[in-house]
Amino acid sequence: MDNYCISRFNCVRTPTKEVSVGNVKIGGNNHIVVQSMTNTKTCDVDASVKQCIQLAEAGCEIVRLTAQNLDAARALKDISKKFRAAGFDTPLVADIHFLPQTAMEAVEHVEKIRVNPGNFTDKRLDGKTEYTDAEYEAELEKVREKFTPLVLRCKELGRAIRIGTNHGSLSDRIRLRYGDTSYGMVESALEFARICRDLNFENFLFSFKSSNTRVMTQTYRLAAKMMREEGFAQPLHLGVTEAGFGTDARIKSSMGIGGLLFDGLGDTIRVSLTEDPVEEIPVAKDIARLAEKIRAERACEQADEGIDFYNYNRRESVTLADGKIGGSAVPAAAAFGKSESADFQFENDSAELQNGGKFILKKYESPEALEADLKSGATVAAEIRTADVEKFAPVADGANVVFVAPAPADGRHPAGEARMLAAKLRKCGLKNPVWLKFDDSKLANKNADELSKLNEASIYIGSLLADGIGDIVSVEICPDAEKNAKYALAILQGARARKSKAEYIACPSCGRTLYNIQEAVAKIEAATSHLKNVTIGVMGCIVNGPGEMADADFGYVGGAPGKINLYKSKKCVAVNIPQEQAIERLVELIKAEGKWSEPPAE
Repeated sequence: MDNYCISRFNCVRTPTKEVSVGNVKIGGNNHIVVQSMTNTKTCDVDASVKQCIQLAEAGCEIVRLTAQNLDAARALKDISKKFRAAGFDTPLVADIHFLPQTAMEAVEHVEKIRVNPGNFTDKRLDGKTEYTDAEYEAELEKVREKFTPLVLRCKELGRAIRIGTNHGSLSDRIRLRYGDTSYGMVESALEFARICRDLNFENFLFSFKSSNTRVMTQTYRLAAKMMREEGFAQPLHLGVTEAGFGTDARIKSSMGIGGLLFDGLGDTIRVSLTEDPVEEIPVAKDIARLAEKIRAERACEQADEGIDFYNYNRRESVTLADGKIGGSAVPAAAAFGKSESADFQFENDSAELQNGGKFILKKYESPEALEADLKSGATVAAEIRTADVEKFAPVADGANVVFVAPAPADGRHPAGEARMLAAKLRKCGLKNPVWLKFDDSKLANKNADELSKLNEASIYIGSLLADGIGDIVSVEICPDAEKNAKYALAILQGARARKSKAEYIACPSCGRTLYNIQEAVAKIEAATSHLKNVTIGVMGCIVNGPGEMADADFGYVGGAPGKINLYKSKKCVAVNIPQEQAIERLVELIKAEGKWSEPPAE
């Protein structure tokens, strides 16, 4: 199977064309550019200018604003004028969804236009279940007619375009032909890219966002492959959309964005947080620094992994340790010290098993030493050099051995070393489980603070879980074993590998948002955080909301100013609920579906 990047074992940047967004260059040999988006009402010029200034001062290199209608598009003229008058040359971007005419107005005032192919031209279709080839081509011609004037005007003015698809907003035409799939997301963007190429316009880039980190990762991988096959070398803008808030959102963003950057994909990034947009910048900068720190000039040793990079399949492994590790069991969490949350508590590199046996963790230089420990009846977590897998294979085959992914060697980054371990195990026919153990030996930045270490841990473990690698995980980034265990469980949840607590898919808000989403998220979390197996989508409007929260059990979506629509999975079950009643109604819905439990007594 064709690879999507130069190397999966060390970080070699995929070459891309250079795209100009005002005075900022994206792609080529330029650094990873950090972006964000305002959450003010665009028509509130002064508030929007103020936030643009705050973002620029925080280090944001490109600022995006929504232009949901003509009034908002026209307001961009004054925003740009006042922003420039304040002494800032940071490029501005107009976010366009439904109205091509707003794009034609906005392009006169900003340096880049973001278009969402799923919303830009195609109409929603009620009742239609399929397209004939002739009907499909006719609709494509309509897309060309509507998109061409914008491309030509961008070409004339020296503007850039981001062709950005979202998992939650594919057109009905695309979904009917390709399904709600990664392929559909990529093909939707390529339709617009082909128009750009036909018009000799190359100053554009791509994005393929999803709130599901697994879908997001697979889609960007597929996009890189399909772009190469069609001769496109445009830069990629990376982001996990609707990531939510707090630590969990930072974990999801790090594993999705960072994992791809470690594979050499991505030229510009945005971390989407349901917080003040300024809070996005340090997280994004940290992720970018990590990627650039480990970047290599050329590929190191390669290996046949036998992995479908574009469809998730968990690596096959045998079951060990009382059925808690490997096989069909969810990935386990280990901690070093006292922890109620961890599946395994290690003291002095040893943990007790339910059957009374020992689970020991050791580094081994010789197969004989490993064999001696196995004869004691222990289950062994063996850390060996990846190059020595063949030497240890006769002892490990069929034995109670978990292989611990070691620190990187031979120019590989940490995730690359774990991938090489899995490849060597496959070559030897070994199905032993693999432990993703993140500690100081995996750190690129040895002087990092706890949050930066968490970003690295999320990138390392998350990117491997996306490959289906990992049967037990641990995070050692602070002295508190329980805290480390909760970090490990949060990473597993962010990677869609294991669920241990309530999850929130929440948009960062923008000028389209119909209520105070940060305030609502805080109240919803206060009411529901004790639920262990519920996912709630909190969306500011219907543009991407229903689609992006497709994985959610319940949805809370802005339907009109001050009005909330409630969803059960993808189905809208209540509309225009006054906002002051909406959280109570959400709780009632959860109870009606049998997903409610009372919070524990304090």
